[in-house]
Parts: sequence; C-alpha cells; structure tokens
Amino acid sequence: MALEIRRRRVGSGDKAIEIIDVVGRLDTPGGAQLRSSVQDALKEGTPRVALNLADTKEIHKEIVGTVHSLGRACQRADGKLVMFGADGDVLEYVKTFADKELAPWFDTERDAILALGGEVEPEEDISQTDLPTVIIALGSDKLFRKVFWKLGKMGGMPLAKFDTIDAALDFIGKRKVHSIVLDLNIDLHEGARLIRLIRTTPSMRKVGIFLIGPPSKKSTGKALIQEGANYFIPYKFDGEEILSKLDGKTFFHELKAAYGRFGKSRENS
Repeated sequence: MALEIRRRRVGSGDKAIEIIDVVGRLDTPGGAQLRSSVQDALKEGTPRVALNLADTKEIHKEIVGTVHSLGRACQRADGKLVMFGADGDVLEYVKTFADKELAPWFDTERDAILALGGEVEPEEDISQTDLPTVIIALGSDKLFRKVFWKLGKMGGMPLAKFDTIDAALDFIGKRKVHSIVLDLNIDLHEGARLIRLIRTTPSMRKVGIFLIGPPSKKSTGKALIQEGANYFIPYKFDGEEILSKLDGKTFFHELKAAYGRFGKSRENS
C-alpha cells in the first residue's frame, strides 16, 4: 500500500495543533515525506504536532529515529510531537522502540490534543445515552487478530478489545455491554475479580461471560464458572495459531452455540 501523508490543523492561534495522518507503509522514503511535513508545520509556526497512526499498516525500524529527531525539533521550537491511534504490530513496535520523552503515544486523537494543550469539545455523558450493546474482548493482540475480530460477525454487534481488566471495567460502566469473551491466559485472580464485580453490580448482572482457552485451562474455567461465568469454550491452538481449519470451525461453532444458549436464558430471565 503506497504511503499517503495528509496534514490538517486543529484549533487556531497559540492553541493550534498540526495533525499528520499517516496512511499506508511508513518506510525510508516515507520517513522523508514525514520529515518534510513536520518541518513545514514548524516553518508555519505550529510546533505542536500529532502523528495519526490509525491507518499506518507498517512501520520500518529506521523511522523511529526520524520520529525522535522530529520530536527534538518540535521541542526546540517550544512545542512537542506525539503519536496516537496505532494498533496491532505498529503499536507493539511503537511501545518497544519509541522514546516517551521525545514522542509519547496515546490511544485517541482527543487524548493527543489534550496532551499538547489543545482544546476539544466536552465529551458527552455516554452513561446516559442509548448506545447499542457491544461485545468486550479481553486478551492479547495476537489472539484478537486470530479470534476476537470474528466475534463481531456472530451477532452483528460492535466489538471492543482491551488488554487490561480495569480498562474493560471502566468501559462496561459506561456502555450497554452484551457479553465479555475472556482469554484464560490472563491471571486467574484478576479474572475472578472481574467476574465477581460484574455479578455483584446490579447494572452488570445480566452481562454474559464467556471463557476461552486451551483444553489445559478447563479446570480454571470450571473455577471461574463457580464465580459466575457462563461458559468455557476450549480452543486448540499452537501458541496463537489455530491448529487446523477444522479446529477453528469447531471452536466457533461451540462459541456460537454458547451464545445461543445465553440468549435464550436472558429471554427467560
């Protein structure tokens, strides 16, 4: 995918922030384009810059040095450079190699703008809005790519993926959540804490809790069902890879069947 770099400005005056949307593969030639875009913003008097990596498909090793150099240039101009929106392999690369002092990263554009001292519209109180139900996925990025993304196709519900239980709990308290799919490679005590909190909070009690993991985690699944989880569905993986297409189909068939049973139990409750 060819690289495309777009510039846009948020705010005005001393509150202005340059957003640079990086779309495609960020390789060595792309690094030259990125440097040119940031330098143009500095020449125009906008030293606060946010790199949007939401649509960046790949990032090469040498680009991190370029980003750090641009971060120093922004600091010399009394500004700052930040990144936001990265996910998957790009996010893991940023986490591993980027310097938070020179180029910190954030989840959303809103967070990045606030970190740069910009102005944003007040957030709506989403706890009071009528939002669609969502499925929560808790597990690794690799498992998300292999399994979790397919969950949205099962019931047509949007999917929200989290790495930590505390982040998921904060989200659950604000959204209408249909169910949680929990990878049992997380800490058992943390999983039990999550389930107990859900089952003892009146507004969350009807949330479905589906546990997934290799067959070796069956005893863990049983223990968490005693805490209030609904089902344990085993998968046969080699690391993060489903061993065969047949194993994959079997897993998703069993998970879909568990969702069906849960839906009927909700209707009867």
